[in-house]
Amino acid sequence: MKYALITGLFISSLFAGVNTTQIKVDGMQCSSSCTGKINSIVQKIEGVKESSVDFGKGIATVTYDDKKVNRNDIIKNLKSNTGYSIEQASATTKEYGSCSGSKKKNTEI
Repeated sequence: MKYALITGLFISSLFAGVNTTQIKVDGMQCSSSCTGKINSIVQKIEGVKESSVDFGKGIATVTYDDKKVNRNDIIKNLKSNTGYSIEQASATTKEYGSCSGSKKKNTEI
């Protein structure tokens, strides 16, 4: 029974999708406080695995579990909790569990 549970968890993790989206953030005035605020808000969202903000480019890169949250929820959360102009820049979906390894799909907006 123990091995069946471990095997089941392993197999389900193979088919879990990990997504990365890049979000355009306009209106940041400083590299430390503004980027810290964006990261703090995003990392509190359930399902977000990691985030980073490139102040120079005005881009927040967020990696998240698509079973728990989607990119529109992340964007809505940022819009409602900051005074910045927020819009999606691009999204990458990594799908695991295929016979040939991992697949990657890019969507540019």
